[in-house]
Amino acid sequence: MVEEVGEGVVSGAKPGDRVIIEPAIPCGSCYPCLSGKYNCCIDMKFVGSFGGQGGFADYVAVPERCIHPMPDEMEYRIGALCEPFTIGAQAVKQAGVKDGMTVTILGMGPIGLTILILLKQLYAVRVFAVDVVPERLLTAKQFGADVLINPLEADPVQRVKELTGGEYSNAVIEVAGLKRTMEQTIHLVSAGGHVVIVGLTSDDVSFPGILFTKKEVEIRGSRNSVDQFPFIIDFLSRNRELADAFITATMPFRDIAHAFHETKTKPNAFNKIILMFDEV
Repeated sequence: MVEEVGEGVVSGAKPGDRVIIEPAIPCGSCYPCLSGKYNCCIDMKFVGSFGGQGGFADYVAVPERCIHPMPDEMEYRIGALCEPFTIGAQAVKQAGVKDGMTVTILGMGPIGLTILILLKQLYAVRVFAVDVVPERLLTAKQFGADVLINPLEADPVQRVKELTGGEYSNAVIEVAGLKRTMEQTIHLVSAGGHVVIVGLTSDDVSFPGILFTKKEVEIRGSRNSVDQFPFIIDFLSRNRELADAFITATMPFRDIAHAFHETKTKPNAFNKIILMFDEV
């Protein structure tokens, strides 16, 4: 909620307004920012990083371009889901998804699930969910995954080949952040398809060069999001049941230590824990 508006603010925001904050704060003057890819800003600041106030602080100051009106009917706990869902929305955009495609998602953690949810709600597509954790695959099934693949039980490349009659997947979205899964993408994708890398790794990743030419594959990274907040705010407002199902637990802020302990010691038992301030 807006507490105070600084001098020079022209957006019309006023104290008492309920808003959703875009936590990535670009500089606005580097090449990516000026070319419309402010999500790749070379001097990006984040709420809670680089010495700034974090989201758990009593107050945090952000530029007016980083706030978005929250619909009257939206609960704060649902509003808290907007940021992770914008990450998924950016990945779906980068994948160039269209009706009739097959899409493989590597990694069914929280971001992988946002991608799955958006794919199944927005497009008539078949989605293959890949993960080594059975609990994550079961959650993916609940959100509409058409096929579940556990690499510990079956080779994902061979399985996707069989499921598509040898065509492979028209889009492959990597969210696991592993060298192995990133290197699998070029083998999983169909000729003329798209590969999107969302996961993060500091490892060197290699691909057979011949497949770039033979398949004419487009490989794109996906970082943060560009202009996705208004869309996602509307999407979650219209899909309350999905948003509720995405939240594993809601706890009071005073239980923050317990919440972090639970997610650290039982990572596969929790999708999202929402911490609520008592006064909200």
